[in-house]
Amino acid sequence: MSTNVKRGLWAVLLLACIAAVWFAVRGGLALGDTPISAPPSAASTSASSRDTASAGPTPTERSSSASATASSASVTTSSSAPASTASTGNAVASAPTAATSAPAPTTAPATPTPSEAPSSSTASASGLLTGLAAPWEDIAAAPVHVAVYRGPDRSAEQIVGASIELTQMRDDGEINPTPQTVGWYGPPQWSTTPGERSGYPGVLAGHIIHSGSKDVFYRLQEARAGDAVVISYDDGTQAAFRIQDDAVSADKTAFTQDEEWVWAWKLDVPGNAVTLITCELVEGSGMTGYSLNNWVVQADRVA
Repeated sequence: MSTNVKRGLWAVLLLACIAAVWFAVRGGLALGDTPISAPPSAASTSASSRDTASAGPTPTERSSSASATASSASVTTSSSAPASTASTGNAVASAPTAATSAPAPTTAPATPTPSEAPSSSTASASGLLTGLAAPWEDIAAAPVHVAVYRGPDRSAEQIVGASIELTQMRDDGEINPTPQTVGWYGPPQWSTTPGERSGYPGVLAGHIIHSGSKDVFYRLQEARAGDAVVISYDDGTQAAFRIQDDAVSADKTAFTQDEEWVWAWKLDVPGNAVTLITCELVEGSGMTGYSLNNWVVQADRVA
């Protein structure tokens, strides 16, 4: 083989290597722990004024298109997806650049109590709590554990079980919970405690995979309407929730900017809800830990 041919082959190989590195840096080959889109920052509020927290875009009704997407979203990552090696330190959430202030509702529905919950909800949730129910209005305790059951009660398969710690949005607008821990996006940036009554849901975010290992929300995308969520607090109380719609895949940018997804950050009517967020891994994509979509689940409190 002539010297010129050898030089040509080396040049082609070098260009291929440069192209691979470029795509990896750009996220075209991204895999591993991936950023999750996060809500806008909300100023801390007192327990009596949580419904007026500054957070999220202008409220709209949850659109039928969002519900349709939730029921038909394709699961591109499953338990069989490869847990490929990923870089560490990637953020779990990125937020919009600005937030708008939402007015408090002029009239608010009566706040339920555990004894006032509809009989159907009470019956279906009777097997979920192992201790006292947390208050329905304001919860002073901090959430410390979350479990998700692939069914209506604790007899069903548990697909999530992890501790919770308070986390905050960084200066770069991203949230990065500790690996193997669910991050509660809480005070002072987001004022709602999951389970209490507010105009905004509590927000829990976690990695789907981190440093090549499955993380806390690896199976969150399997959640379906009717599945159960149980949150435990540091005072020994608990709250049970029912998932309203199948886990839905949302484009990261649209998730924090488009009205289609406003329901994930702001409730049409003040209530007791929690939104759980992780990333969507695309099989065969990745080195830098970047994902284009999020998996989103919202659940309403039933006990």
